[in-house]
Amino acid sequence: MRFQASLSRIALDQRQLEGIDSYVQETVKEAARIWVRAALEIIPSWSGASRATLQSLAAAVGEHVSIDLATDAPDRISLGRLSSRGGVTKNGQGSWEFYYETQLRYLTANETTTVAPRTEGLRGKLRQPTPYNFREAGNAAVRAYLATIQFPVIQLIGSDL
Repeated sequence: MRFQASLSRIALDQRQLEGIDSYVQETVKEAARIWVRAALEIIPSWSGASRATLQSLAAAVGEHVSIDLATDAPDRISLGRLSSRGGVTKNGQGSWEFYYETQLRYLTANETTTVAPRTEGLRGKLRQPTPYNFREAGNAAVRAYLATIQFPVIQLIGSDL
């Protein structure tokens, strides 16, 4: 037995499209806030550079990144900001995403390399064990959030089915 169907055109009320688009945008922003919070639970604040890499994404979604410099640390917050990008973008109608990028060498090394605490890492003595795996933690937190999302019901006003 074979069954085939195709849906070539769906007509939606424009107000529904705007509402759905807004709902998806807010869902993605909340996912970004959750991802940032999960990352901040893991990324330490010594010189501030690593945590500062999250500031552009956090600012785009109304989240705050606290940075408490260690008393013996240089202030590298601006280095973190300059070494990263993040935000929320719309790619086509209804397709929203958040993004985070960094080129901060020691954060990317500490994310994936195992270095014991109080031993020499890429930049001096590490105070926390690595790898951090903050991306994995953020992704897991976002997946758990998205599993709870229920999208609104769409009412068709016409189709070619």
